[in-house]
Amino acid sequence: MDKVILQARDGARAEIVTHGAHVCSWIPAQGSEQLFMSQSSEFKDGVAIRGGVPIVFPQFSNLGNLPKHGFARTAIWRLVSSGQLEQGAAQAVFELQESAASLAIWPHAFRAEMVVTVAEQSLQLDFSVVNHGDSELSFQAALHSYFRVHDIQQTRVHGLGGLNYRDTVTGEENCHQSDEVLQIVGEVDSIYADVVSDITLEQPHQVLQLRQSGFTDAVVWNPGAEKGAQLSDLEADGYRHMLCVEAASIMRPVVIAPGQVWSGMQLMSLITR
Repeated sequence: MDKVILQARDGARAEIVTHGAHVCSWIPAQGSEQLFMSQSSEFKDGVAIRGGVPIVFPQFSNLGNLPKHGFARTAIWRLVSSGQLEQGAAQAVFELQESAASLAIWPHAFRAEMVVTVAEQSLQLDFSVVNHGDSELSFQAALHSYFRVHDIQQTRVHGLGGLNYRDTVTGEENCHQSDEVLQIVGEVDSIYADVVSDITLEQPHQVLQLRQSGFTDAVVWNPGAEKGAQLSDLEADGYRHMLCVEAASIMRPVVIAPGQVWSGMQLMSLITR
């Protein structure tokens, strides 16, 4: 696959493939690899990559008539620009527009843009959509970020306390996150609504701060042992070393008028101990 390597002046690094404008690797200037990538992932045309940051658009999961998670994550995006910025950060810009293939299953004219910026201890992902059609555009979107963890049993998620969520595992709606700290026990697949605070992913050796804007929801996902074993593109015990914390707009789909632009951002910042 065509790959773009970003190297900031301070040594921070990211790798993106044009297949899905998919961020496959992020190594901060002071730190190790932060994104999980399955060793069993198939890097093939038309196949989703298991790990990194897939772009979910214009449908989340199976919540519609399109292929699961939409078509953006398996489409070939065009590289608009890449290189170092004046202040030393490195940035790449990718775009995706409607095609004969997309129009056949989703009859809308659009332009989606993914901007990846890496510097120091942070990775910023800016995703935007322009409605180029002559009628309203409605869609769901998510940055399906897979984070690498040393041990899922020692990983804690902060910042979701007090929020309501949909438990996709049980099918329950309007669940309430009463605990301030979320521990991952077994399969977890929850969509948290109305996220306004930062989310932190805590491990014994580091804390990862996740900030989002534009996106209204957050998804926390880990397949657990049983479902993880059923995923052909996830290595044995892979579930122990990953956790998805996704910036998303799912509960209330985004609606934009002709000519209007919507944008969402996820900023990941590493805090070492």
